[in-house]
Amino acid sequence: VYYHAPPPVKAIPCLTPFGMKLETYLRMADIPYEPMYGRSMGPKGKIPWIEYNGEAMGDSGFIMEFLNREKGVDLNQTLSDADKAVGRAFTKMVEENTYWYEGYQLQYCKLHVDNFDQLQDLFELPWAVMFFLRSVRGKIRQTMWGHGLGRHSKDEQEGIIEKDLRAISSFLGTKPYLMGDEPTEVDAAVFGQLSELCWANHDSYLHRIVTVDCPNLQAYCSRIKDRYWSDWDQLTKKTKKDQ
Repeated sequence: VYYHAPPPVKAIPCLTPFGMKLETYLRMADIPYEPMYGRSMGPKGKIPWIEYNGEAMGDSGFIMEFLNREKGVDLNQTLSDADKAVGRAFTKMVEENTYWYEGYQLQYCKLHVDNFDQLQDLFELPWAVMFFLRSVRGKIRQTMWGHGLGRHSKDEQEGIIEKDLRAISSFLGTKPYLMGDEPTEVDAAVFGQLSELCWANHDSYLHRIVTVDCPNLQAYCSRIKDRYWSDWDQLTKKTKKDQ
């Protein structure tokens, strides 16, 4: 499996939540893969994507379904049909709703919009990429408007996403993983989204929700990080002293 994704940055191994999701799944499923870092888009015009036996595939969900069949993997094998339905509902919530907070960040957050020096320091992105991000803000705004979230005010958007986070926190409770004692596919998806809030959005309002108001979410993310990302510091070029 050749895994195509943006290169790691200072804050996090992958700046796209779907990259974090897919790579976490590969690690959970113990599927060997080779990272191919870059910014080339896959067959669906998005990133991440994979190559397998000479075939290019896009969309993290479809990729996971394909690899499940090809490799005989089933992270959900212990779940009932009802539990699988709950897992799918949470996956779709974070990917079709919570995810758009990243678009909100690009529109409103001072870190991303008004102070690119801080953004460059946090992610160590080339200035060419920084100017690209600024240039696509208009397209992101249009996409968010079409989605519906962009039609709301900043406070309304934050309130919507906060309810998502509190719903995850309430369902997680004291369990180590969303569906019980062992991780399943939904944990890869939820971790993909929450990891961005934990480690790549320190100045955001929702970072406080995840780390202060709902500390079980931060503990949950740290649990997955410690179990499956032993090379996190190496990838982000951090040391324990820096954290």
